[in-house]
Amino acid sequence: MKKKYLLTPGPVEAPQSVLEAASRQLMSHRCAEFSELFKGIAGKLHALLESDSPVVILPSSGTGALECAAVNFLRRGDKFISLSCGVFGDRFREIAARTGARGVYVDTEAGSAPSPAAAAAALRENPDARAILVTHNETSTGVTVPVREIIDALPAEGRPLILVDGVSSVGAIECLPEKWGADVLCTASQKGLMTPPGLGFVWLSERALAALPERECPSYYFDLKLHLKNMGPGSYANPYTPPVSLYYALNAALDVILADGARAWFAKRRLYADAFAAALEELGYELLVTDKKLRSAGVTAFSAPNGASEAVRKSLSAEGFETAGGQGALKGKLIRASHYSDWEIGEMEDILRAFAGAIGKDSDENYLRTARKIFKTDKR
Repeated sequence: MKKKYLLTPGPVEAPQSVLEAASRQLMSHRCAEFSELFKGIAGKLHALLESDSPVVILPSSGTGALECAAVNFLRRGDKFISLSCGVFGDRFREIAARTGARGVYVDTEAGSAPSPAAAAAALRENPDARAILVTHNETSTGVTVPVREIIDALPAEGRPLILVDGVSSVGAIECLPEKWGADVLCTASQKGLMTPPGLGFVWLSERALAALPERECPSYYFDLKLHLKNMGPGSYANPYTPPVSLYYALNAALDVILADGARAWFAKRRLYADAFAAALEELGYELLVTDKKLRSAGVTAFSAPNGASEAVRKSLSAEGFETAGGQGALKGKLIRASHYSDWEIGEMEDILRAFAGAIGKDSDENYLRTARKIFKTDKR
């Protein structure tokens, strides 16, 4: 049977070891064995993020993690600054606005990223802002936002809390919230962490932990204080029933990512993305993100020649290559293909051959040579 490829930006293809782990028999989430599993996962998340600050694990999607951050740190009458360059930055601000907080919106056109200067200017004009919201990796456009540089451009004294949407970056792209000066980092299981959907994560800085006691959370399910209370030094637990099978899977996925060190894993994702993008351009596809420094290592957004993006997607799907389309104003105009999974050069070539065939360039193999050269010899 011909292999099918899941190229959507989430869920993504999970390694076989992750799928096998998820199929294990269940255990009680109140037993010592589960507590040890939970603590082990916490340690691996600390290694991935290079931080010992707590990571709360929620039975939710990434959107649930973002809502958790909003309802714990914003309330009616607060002001927040939202930096957005796409659909998911807009979603984060909508979630925040539903708390009754007031947003100051800084928008950037599709294919580009919010600049450090724009963020600093927004804060100068709104020094009473309680939080700044930024999406690290905008999957609707394939842009990775320079979060570290944005934070560096802000004054250290009196700085509002920095809430980062890392839903589509953590696990695939270097994301070091403590070193960068972020306060809350949200992510999810089904993208860079290569685990089935159903787990949300919220990392908290010392400043965020210090701010929690003064804030009353209107949600029981997403009350971070309740979760942290159950994550004591003697026992790690959840305040309610977690999806135990997903903990098994996550534990296995983290082993895959950390096997050669997280930074080596990130470097491989970057090489794959660069090789994939260069081959697509060789074929005549047009990448949305023209600045190579902003191109995501997790997902690439591009359009087919002659406005044929939807026809190409349909052709690819018929051959077993499932991609995503554009969103919002880009609906029907874009193809989005993810590369979170640990595919080797042969699998990349299969995927690229499908993209070549979809636009009638089956006989031209220059694009394959381009991909091989980058993926196998580039030493960045």
